[in-house]
Amino acid sequence: MSNADFTKEIEYVTRLNNDDELFEQEFINISKYFPFKNHDEVHGFLSENRGLVVVLNYIKPILKSQVPYAYFHLEMFFDTIFPPQLILVVKALENDFNNGFKEDIQLIDSKILPLVKKLDLGSEFFIWDASCNFKSKNALTLMDLYRLSS
Repeated sequence: MSNADFTKEIEYVTRLNNDDELFEQEFINISKYFPFKNHDEVHGFLSENRGLVVVLNYIKPILKSQVPYAYFHLEMFFDTIFPPQLILVVKALENDFNNGFKEDIQLIDSKILPLVKKLDLGSEFFIWDASCNFKSKNALTLMDLYRLSS
């Protein structure tokens, strides 16, 4: 994609940066689609990085078409070494995870990467793929994995 392909998205980020009411409405829409905890942390981070609203809106139809079988949520990742990041955790059941899910996530990543780069949000946003247990549909989140590795 060329740089001109994201003219509408860049214009929308400018509108979001200048219109707090529009941002609040978009935040409500995002919270309806992407489950997350820590409302205040996510709200504050998105408020400071409003281009992520555009990225999240951009990724919605891609998630629906590429991994309709997946479960996903947003979470904040804080570390003393790295800047804060908004993580999109995309989980698949164990059977799906071992049957091309990682390739699906890589394809999604490649589709959003040009926009993420254009908006200079490469260090603020990350997709994390995870496996779910058949019985509980739960998975280790990035934070769980980080704690286990520490």
